[in-house]
Parts: sequence; structure tokens; C-alpha cells
Amino acid sequence: MRNFYIRLAVSNIKKNKPVYYPFFLTNILSVMIFYVMASIQNQTIIATLPGSYIFVQFLKVGVVMTGMFAGVFLLYTNGLLIRQRKKELGLYAIFGLEKKHIAKVLMFESLLLTTAGLVAGIVLGIALGKLFFLVLLKLLHLDSGLTFQFLTEALMQTGICFIVIGVFILFYNLFSVMKAKPVELLYAAHKGDNYQSFMWQKAFLGILCIGGAYALIFTTPSPIDIIGRVFPIALLILLGTLFFFSSCSVVLLQALKKNDNYYYKPQNFISVSGLIYRLKQNAKGLSNICILSTVVMVIATTTLALYVGQKEMISFRFPMETKISVSDIADGQPTLPQFVHQTAEQYGVTISREAAYKVTYISGVYKDNTVSVYQPDIYPPDMTCGIYLITWEDYSRMEEGAEPLEADEVFAFSSSKDLGVSEISFGNLKYRIKAELSEFIIQSKSVLSSETHYFFICPTQKEIDNIITELSPAENKFSRTYSMMFDAEGKQETDFNAALQNQLYLGYAGAKFENAETKRQSDNYTYGGFLFIGLLLSLLFMVFLTLVIYYKQITEGYSDRYNFEVMQKVGLDRNEISAIVHKEIRTMFFFPLFMAVIHLAVSLYAVAMLLAVFGLTNVLVLLLCAGAISLLFTFVYVVMYFSTARTYYRIVTN
Repeated sequence: MRNFYIRLAVSNIKKNKPVYYPFFLTNILSVMIFYVMASIQNQTIIATLPGSYIFVQFLKVGVVMTGMFAGVFLLYTNGLLIRQRKKELGLYAIFGLEKKHIAKVLMFESLLLTTAGLVAGIVLGIALGKLFFLVLLKLLHLDSGLTFQFLTEALMQTGICFIVIGVFILFYNLFSVMKAKPVELLYAAHKGDNYQSFMWQKAFLGILCIGGAYALIFTTPSPIDIIGRVFPIALLILLGTLFFFSSCSVVLLQALKKNDNYYYKPQNFISVSGLIYRLKQNAKGLSNICILSTVVMVIATTTLALYVGQKEMISFRFPMETKISVSDIADGQPTLPQFVHQTAEQYGVTISREAAYKVTYISGVYKDNTVSVYQPDIYPPDMTCGIYLITWEDYSRMEEGAEPLEADEVFAFSSSKDLGVSEISFGNLKYRIKAELSEFIIQSKSVLSSETHYFFICPTQKEIDNIITELSPAENKFSRTYSMMFDAEGKQETDFNAALQNQLYLGYAGAKFENAETKRQSDNYTYGGFLFIGLLLSLLFMVFLTLVIYYKQITEGYSDRYNFEVMQKVGLDRNEISAIVHKEIRTMFFFPLFMAVIHLAVSLYAVAMLLAVFGLTNVLVLLLCAGAISLLFTFVYVVMYFSTARTYYRIVTN
């Protein structure tokens, strides 16, 4: 008897290959991507890379997201699949099979599909894992000779994840069949949708949710605050898009129906009537397409911008190639310029540009033209800013021809927005701002910067001491350092930097060494990894998007096939049917793409602020990446249109 159920399950899968094979292929690709990400996450070489900690943490998040979204969309597409098969299952019931027998058939079908998908996906992941690993190494600028290890941990994670998904799918199918009557199963695929329920309420909720998400984006006070708003923004856009399509689809189609000049034409009449007939299913599919399209474009744009913008981020963080600082210089020790030039002579390196200065740092708060010391019990963390005090003597060595200052005057510079004031107070001490500098040789400037640094050029060290006495900062909120920035050129520059760093740490107290090239290599590991995760997640969501569009078309095709058969009998030829098919698909198919591009355009404001947290403040880089991704995605979307239109046409004409 068991062999009968197995043979019937295999026969069902073969007979329903137009609906089962895409689902099966998506399952395989989901397993493959999950396995590849889980394997790379556990590769030994990845954990040893400098600066790879953040990448590994995001990779772990990527593995969880892959499993979660794979489960959600496999369950969703399985719902479309089982809806299409309900007539077949209803016939089984009418011909004598009990529900428990149908349940056994479904159980063997799920077991076969889950097992085959899991095995095929893991085999494909092992086969292509090396290729994906080589892509990652290329993005990280690492030696391609490193080996890709087979790891049982990744195998176990993949097996557990997709077995759980398979069990959920089986329970969903059993519940759908057990609760339905045979007659309901027979006509489930042809049941129309009621579009009148809560239409205006849904329209209001959709506009409210999308408007709320956009408001959260545009009212974010600072780049660091956008991180806490990512989840509510995503949730509001998700709900708003779903409500928007379910309501606005009604409004659009009803408007077309009431337009006599448009509606009472054979092509328009049939296409609009078909869309109204399955409105609920159509709205759900369109909203899912819009959401998936938005996710793909936002992920791809963000990770590509981070990777492409590495040079911009390094340039912003390092006005000069190297920065060194010490907390104290003992009697008899060479000053930092002397130390750097002596080491440079040993290695034949030329110092082409430099700036040496003594800086007093205060962890402070700037509010209402007044600087005060940051106190956690009084001020929120987002009000913290860095206050840097430098003497005019040091500043004049950096900037030739600097104007002199009176005892009550200062120069001011902000790394983000200008102060825009004429007077500044440090407690009860007031100073007139003689000029607010538009640029500063030791600090880059951007209004999108996530960290605000205020530099004040004071007349003498005595004035700086007076400010410290007035503010009385705690030891952990105050420091004084001797700093130097410089550019170096020479064949032995790498050896010079290594020797300089070692001697600095050995000879000076509180030494700190930062180099642009070292940071660039570390960022390659981080942002190259981000791009790799973005590519895999974009590929996964593109697979889901293709599957959603495909199932939307075939389910609607099978629903419409009987209607088109009747229309052919009353005189419609194939050319007219083809025109109607394209008219019906075009009426709604490109609406999700249009909405997704709007979502992306608005989201760029939030993405720009989020990237500013990482140090990317060049908006042009983001805009170019967004434009390139949008054009590429639109091309793929158009290809999907022609492919699915042909699939729909073949179904309704066969």
C-alpha cells in the first residue's frame, strides 16, 4: 500500500511539473545559498583576517535572514501551488480516497521534494562553493590559492533549517486539505475575490503607513539615529505597500471600468474584468513583487556603494596618509617631527606634507552657543561631540598667513554643519568667533558626517588652560596629546611605516599610529565581505521575485484558461488573445516596479545617513550606484515580463 502512495506522489509531481519544478528549483537554490553562506561563515581563514569581525557578524545575520526568508517565501509559493492543485485533490476525494489517504500522498510528496531539494542544494553548494569562495577572495583582494574547506557544521545547519521548513509546508498542506470540503477543493482555484471589503480603510492605512515611513526617514535628526529607525521604517513600508496595492488596485480598476470610452472595447473589457475577478490574489502578488523589488535594489545599492566608496571613506578619514599621536614627550626625547624625519632619512623616504600640533580634547556637548562637558545622566548619547582646542601658534604653522587673534577671539571649524554663530561660551568664558573656517588641513568636512568634531583655535595655551579650569572635565572626558599628520613618498614606504610604528610604541607614552593604507586593507575585508553578502542576498531575493512573478502568471493563466476557451469558441482568434494577454499584464505588471523605484528614491536619504555612519559621505557615489542598480533591475524586470507573458499566453491558449 505504501508503494501505491509513493507512486502516486511521484506521478503527481511529474504531472504537475509546470508548478512543481520552479518551486523545486527555488528550494535547491535557497539551500545552495544558505549552505554557501554558512560554510564561508565557518571558514578558518575568514576569522583570522584583520577587521573581519564585523563581516563575520553580518555573515551570521545573512545566514539567519536567508533561512528566514527562504521559509517565508517557500511557504508563500507553496500556498499558490496547493491552491492550483486543490481541484485535483478534490477529484481524489470524489473518486473515493479519504482525507487520510490524501494526507499520506501529500506527506510523501513533501518528503520527496524536501529530501531531493536538500540533497541537490547541498551538492550544488559543495560544487559551487569554491567558485563563490574565489569571488569572495577577489572582493577581499586575497590570494586565490586559499582552499575552501568542507565543514560539517554548515551541513548540519542547512539540514536542520530546511527540514523544519519542509515540516511547516507539510502541515500547511495538510491543514488546507483537511479543513476543506471536496466541492470547495474542486472550485477553489476558480473562486473570485470580494474587493469591496474595507477598501477605503485599507487605502487610508496604506497612505498612513507609507507616509509615516517616509516621515521617519526625512525627520531623522542625525546619521546615528537612522540605525534605530531601520526596523520601524521597513515594517511601515511593508504594511503600507500591502494595504496600498489592495486598495489602489480597486480604485484604478473601478475607474477604468467606469470609463466607457476605455472599458467597452474587447481587449480592455476582458483584461479589466479578469483583473477585477481575481483582485485580492492580484493585489497580494503585486505587493510582494514591489516589496521584493525594493529589497533587492536597496541591498544591492547599499553594499555596492560601500565597496565602491572605500576610497572616498579613506580620503575623508585621512586628510593625510598617516597620523601619529602621543600623550607625553619626555625631556630629551625628539619631538614628533624630529622623530618622523629621522626615521624617514634612514629609509630614504621623503615627507611631502605635514602638520604638527598639540591638541586638547574634551568630550563635550554643544548647545545654544555654549560648550559644556558631556554628562551621561544629563545629556543623551547622541548629543556627544568632540571639542578640540589648538593654539594659534600651532595653527599658523599649518596655515601660512593666518590672521592673528586677540585675547577674546577664536577661530572655529565644524566637521559637519557650520556653527553659524558669532560668539561661543565655554561655561562662563565667552569668546568672539573671528572667523568660521570652511576647511581645515587636519580634518575633513561633510554635513552628513555621523560624528561632529568642533575645532577652536585659541590665542595662547594660557587661554586653553583657562577653558579647562572653567569646565573642569573629569579625567576620562579630557586628554592632551602631541599629534602629527604627514604624507610620505619612497620605495621603502612600507618598511618605513612598520619601523615608525614599532619605534613609536616602544619610545613614547600613550602612542597611537594610524595609516591610510593599513585602513584600506582592513576595509577591503569588511566592505568586500558586505558586497559579497549583498550579492548573495540579492540573488536569493531575485530568485524569490522570479518565483512570485511566475506563480502569479501561471495561477492566473490556469484561472483564465476556461474563459479564453469560451472566447475562442465565440470568435476570438489567437492574435486578439495575445493582444488581450499583453494588455492585461501591462495594466498592473509595471506598477510594482514604479512603486519600488519610488521607495528606493526615498530610502536613499536614509541609506545616505546610514552610510555616513561608516564614513561614506559622498552622495554622488550613492546616486551613481542607485542609478546603475535601478537600470540593471529594470532590464531584468522587462525580461521577466516577456518571459512570463509568453508562459501565461501558452497556458490560456492550450
